[in-house]
Amino acid sequence: MTKNILVTDANGDIIGTTFPKRAKGLIKSGRASFVDEGTIRMSAGKAPPEHKSIISEETKSMIYITFKGDEWVRRNTDISFMTGLDGKLSETLMLGSWDSAESVAVSRPYMLTPGTSYSYVFWLNGGENESANEVCNFKITFFNDWENCNVYRLNRGYIKPLLHQQGWELYEIPFTTPDVAGDVSVTFSFTAAKAPMAVMPAKEPAAYSDMKDEPDEYAAYRPQRHNIVFQDGWPSINQYGGEKYSTEAIREKLESKKSVKFGGKRFNFTFNNSKDDEEDVWDELEDLHDEIDDMLDDIAGTLDDVAGDLEDAGEDLEDITSDSDFDASKFQAEIDNFANELKSIDIDISGFTDAIDGFKKDLRAIDKQMFNGKPEAVREALNELHSKVSSIGDTVDELDGRVSDLADDISDLDD
Repeated sequence: MTKNILVTDANGDIIGTTFPKRAKGLIKSGRASFVDEGTIRMSAGKAPPEHKSIISEETKSMIYITFKGDEWVRRNTDISFMTGLDGKLSETLMLGSWDSAESVAVSRPYMLTPGTSYSYVFWLNGGENESANEVCNFKITFFNDWENCNVYRLNRGYIKPLLHQQGWELYEIPFTTPDVAGDVSVTFSFTAAKAPMAVMPAKEPAAYSDMKDEPDEYAAYRPQRHNIVFQDGWPSINQYGGEKYSTEAIREKLESKKSVKFGGKRFNFTFNNSKDDEEDVWDELEDLHDEIDDMLDDIAGTLDDVAGDLEDAGEDLEDITSDSDFDASKFQAEIDNFANELKSIDIDISGFTDAIDGFKKDLRAIDKQMFNGKPEAVREALNELHSKVSSIGDTVDELDGRVSDLADDISDLDD
């Protein structure tokens, strides 16, 4: 096992390396934050005044680089002119599609000054799908060393944009060139798959200081962000997924919720046998049904992650104990405990997976009751199932914590 995660201080200066599992634990505890797939940044307290002045000067002298279409080599991508945010035509990089074919665009090599801070700025649109399994990456590569390039995930909030405008997001990716003799060859690239994305040139962030941030007001109700391939940014109500995620569908759903009168308990309300009131009841019950369905999917996803982390922890333990330089006799009790905990968690994962499958069958059974027009029976069954699923969700979260702690303890064996 290798300490292959770069660790920087709060200012971005490299202070060492650590194990992947240890890095995960530091992030989870709030002691560090994610930078990219190979780097974490340690948290820090208030910076001294003299350091603040240094940061201020560095910010003033920041060198910005932006996208220029004629400097890029493209595979499965296009360059197209479209109206930019300033109302003028702008070269736009269009890459990716809804299928799994990977699209890549690579810049020409830039010869930059060593040991110097730069920022790559651009506007981004799209790059997400409803299944959250897309690829939407930006990479910075020094000296064509593609195996050790810096990878920045531009989807799912891994990196927060500076600004939202008309469905576009403004990104600034800061980096520092290696302090070597001679110029530094730097290449930038975008990679997309399973979701179309677009990239437009941007100015220095200060140029947009008068712009108002305009994020999607319904972002919490959508599984993907704005995409210019749709006229409205999202599927229309008549397109696939539009019945749930279009602006029209979401507004109708929210208006429907406002009209429902609740009693003392969740969904414990009556209607006056009118068609409109009855439809409100069924709409709310359907919302609860969908919420449970989403909870089950989330728990199943967490279990998959836990199973993967558990497998990694087992491999880490095997790597450490099989190292010829490692004296296992000094830690035999700990090793035995780790092995037993690995087996115990594996059994728990299997049990929870079976439970989730059972809950999904229960939910399908409730579907039949809904079609038989029995609101009271449906209400009772859904509330009971919601309670069970919520409880097992909390337990699975605790299991995730156990695996994380176990992975940290195993990594500590090699310190």
